[in-house]
Amino acid sequence: MILNKELLTNIPLFDGITEAELARLDRILSPCIREYRPGEFLSHPEDIFEEIVIILHGKVHMISEDFWGNQNIIAEFADLSLFGEAHSLSRMPMFFSLAVVKSSTLLSFRAQKLRAPEFQNEIALRKLCDNLMNIIIEKKLYYMKKADILSRRSLREKISAFLSEEYRKKGTPSFRIPYDRQQMADYLSTDRSALSKELSKMKREGILDYNHNWFHLKSF
Repeated sequence: MILNKELLTNIPLFDGITEAELARLDRILSPCIREYRPGEFLSHPEDIFEEIVIILHGKVHMISEDFWGNQNIIAEFADLSLFGEAHSLSRMPMFFSLAVVKSSTLLSFRAQKLRAPEFQNEIALRKLCDNLMNIIIEKKLYYMKKADILSRRSLREKISAFLSEEYRKKGTPSFRIPYDRQQMADYLSTDRSALSKELSKMKREGILDYNHNWFHLKSF
């Protein structure tokens, strides 16, 4: 049996599901675990992605690419995170690639099994679908916040919006962000050197202070 409490501890998709219910889900979903190496692609644009995937260990990037081959990281998925739910349930063609960037162990199951008519009265499946809906809502809110940040016209406005959101989440003007400088640049869709230059200017102007991923916002 693949689905068990020891393996799935701290994975939100399986919150509140008992060992007996996991055993039932294991039979319904027929999950599998696979190992992937850095550089492997899980999907490409226009593919129909069939699976909901959980990263037990590793890292996967969602990547968009323009006509000239310029790439942009849309999202990063790391340990215990989930991806593929929207495209696998809707069966809409992908508009991005999914690339493994670190040796990864992935647990997956075919999304359409959640809709099998013969299992719709299963309590375990209902719990799983409720958890999945909560995850989808959380991701929707995350992407809405990111879209708001990236909609700002200047790099300084993007930085200010990003740090203001971190301040609202932490409740204090001094906090650590979950990104290094390159990851922060990728999140804001900008060049690392441009980001570092703008942060230095904001520091000189007394707007903020920082050291690596620690920031302190200053009032005027």
